[in-house]
Amino acid sequence: MNLNIVVFGLAITSSWGNGHATTYRALIKALARRGHRVTFAERNVPWYRRHRDLFDPDHCSIELYDNLQSLPGPFGPLVRNADLVILGSYVPDGVVIGDWITSHARGITAFYDIDTPVTLSKLDSGSADYIRRI
Repeated sequence: MNLNIVVFGLAITSSWGNGHATTYRALIKALARRGHRVTFAERNVPWYRRHRDLFDPDHCSIELYDNLQSLPGPFGPLVRNADLVILGSYVPDGVVIGDWITSHARGITAFYDIDTPVTLSKLDSGSADYIRRI
C-alpha cells in the first residue's frame, strides 16, 4: 500500500546550519523508494531561503509557506487527504500547527523528533515552543 504523506518540518531545502535537512532528505528518499508520495511543508524563512541547496527533488514535493495564515487554503486539502501527517521538531509555531493538523487530518498524525533529549528537557522545563503535552 502506497501512502500519501505530508511532513511539516524545519527544513529540507537548506542544509545550512542544521542537521534536519539531511535527516529529512534521507528519510523521504527511503519512503519514496518504497512507493510513498511525500509532500514536505517548510516555513519560508530568510536564513534558509538565502542558503537553499535543494530546489526540485524527484523524491518529494516541496511546499513553502510564509506564515500560519497561509496554511489553511493550500495546505488544508493536503492535510485532510493525507494518509499520514507528520510534524517535526523545532518547527516554528509547532504547537499551533500541531493543533491545526490534528483537528483537520483524517489520517494518522505523528510527531517526529530529531533531538529527543532536548525535547524532553524542554517539556520538563516548560520551555518547548514546538510541542506541548496533551
